[in-house]
Amino acid sequence: MNKPKYSLRKNFGFAIEGLIHVFRHETIFKIETALFVVLSIVTWSIDVSKCERLWLQFSLFLPIVAELFNSAVERGVDLSTREYHRLAKAAKDSAAAACLISVVMTVLIWAVVLL
Repeated sequence: MNKPKYSLRKNFGFAIEGLIHVFRHETIFKIETALFVVLSIVTWSIDVSKCERLWLQFSLFLPIVAELFNSAVERGVDLSTREYHRLAKAAKDSAAAACLISVVMTVLIWAVVLL
């Protein structure tokens, strides 16, 4: 098998390219990134325990990660077919549901910690 040599540097570069691509092409990702920055500042500015701060900060990553997976699913589906197919819709809807659940989890974590 002619497998290319593993390169941490190249793989890191591919990951950065992926982040840049999603940031440039997904409006919701831009919004989530802006909220991540603002709420990260809030997280480190409020008087909570270290454990609570960790939970708050961790929760901010959930929508970001979910949106990256959602974008990957959308692009994979779009690559495979441009025609409507119920399975393509189901795949996209499932990925979108993961995004929704990640936002709900983040809101719940913030509510529990702050209330």
